[in-house]
Amino acid sequence: MALFASLRGTDQLITTWPVVTECTFALERYRTAFFDWLFESRTEVVEFDFQAVRSMLEWIKGTRDRQIDFADTTLVWLAGARNTDLIITADYRDFRTYRLPNRRSFRLLLPEA
Repeated sequence: MALFASLRGTDQLITTWPVVTECTFALERYRTAFFDWLFESRTEVVEFDFQAVRSMLEWIKGTRDRQIDFADTTLVWLAGARNTDLIITADYRDFRTYRLPNRRSFRLLLPEA
């Protein structure tokens, strides 16, 4: 994919374990290839503690108008923790409406198909 090919050596992909879990479920037939890519890509899989979960739950309380899965919640938390609004996702509908804790919207880097 052109987006991944365009990453500079200084660019860092980051994610969380709940997102990895969701991807392995969605890519069941390609699970091995996904993990091969994950290992080779230098993607940082960020862990979090219960204090971070409390922060995530506070964010969810402000979004009562929709159901939000935990993997998405971890990405919103991670973006806030790393002070970025950039995201690579195919979940356009949700991430167009989610707002970071500072009320900024996400900039989606993956072109919509």
